[in-house]
Amino acid sequence: MKKQVSFLLSLLVFSLLTCQKEESNTTTDLTFDRLSTPIFESPLNIAADPAMLRSGDTLFMYYSAENQKIGVVYSLDNGSNWINPGMDPQTDYAALTGQPDNWDNTLETVDVIKVGDQYLMYYTGYREGEADNPHVENYAIGLAVSPDGINFLRHPNSINGPILARDTSNENTRDRHAMTSPGVVYESGTYYMIYAGWNVTNNWTGSNAGIRILGATSTDGLHWTKLPATLIDPTEVTYSNDINEASLIRSDDGYWYIPFSTASSIGIARALHFTDSYQVYPEAIVSPQFAWDSEVTAPDGMIEDGKLRIWYHGVKAPLYFPWVIGYSEAPYPLKW
Repeated sequence: MKKQVSFLLSLLVFSLLTCQKEESNTTTDLTFDRLSTPIFESPLNIAADPAMLRSGDTLFMYYSAENQKIGVVYSLDNGSNWINPGMDPQTDYAALTGQPDNWDNTLETVDVIKVGDQYLMYYTGYREGEADNPHVENYAIGLAVSPDGINFLRHPNSINGPILARDTSNENTRDRHAMTSPGVVYESGTYYMIYAGWNVTNNWTGSNAGIRILGATSTDGLHWTKLPATLIDPTEVTYSNDINEASLIRSDDGYWYIPFSTASSIGIARALHFTDSYQVYPEAIVSPQFAWDSEVTAPDGMIEDGKLRIWYHGVKAPLYFPWVIGYSEAPYPLKW
């Protein structure tokens, strides 16, 4: 009897170890399937930094467009076909344009959320040609609002200056020189934002130089408190020496996901609480693969229909033109 019990215990331990090994092997297989052709191209050949929003049966896509504006298209068939609201195949439809001779005469990298019946666009703007360094413009974050998700007007707090500004109190602040690529989630009365903070002091050699993923919170979407700790530091990305554009995704099973750009690929990180230390997946989830994408960058996405869906822009060297939008997806929950 003792031998039989011992045998059964040994068998149980072996089975458990085998299951754990199999589970370990599968939980690191994070494979995203890519479409081989772009899913959207601008008639002016500049469609970058996609920002995605689902509102009922409508899927909106906002993007950095030609002529210092934010373009918008929408889809009624889950992203297979895109509709220009102006029905003009020769140009982009502008959801928001730059303010001439103001702090945000040039616009890029946005995120749009819907709170109640109002669409909120968090965008980055700068006055072109007035950067205080040779590496990046003086980006800061503004806010525009819309009743329909198509035509946006600046919030009064954003006309004469940003709603979230760079910390220029000294040369070593984490966002001394630029704040780009806001990603925003609204949940239970709190707005959560991530953004890329730039410090390029002394030609990237300053004591706090680098690009980091930073965070902020707000109770009204207008007045923000920056988090004291960095969410993702570039040293945590072991397969690339760069980290840049990012977005924020909230899952129903409790995770906060941050897809982000590296030098030429897309990575992802996650945490169970917004202010936690984020676990960075050890490999890129989307890499250059086709003739049109020497670089894949600026991801945004959503979780729906049992998938994590990621849109991003691609560009081909050596001309780095045109800029087009690509698509990738993976089954959700992720095997991570």
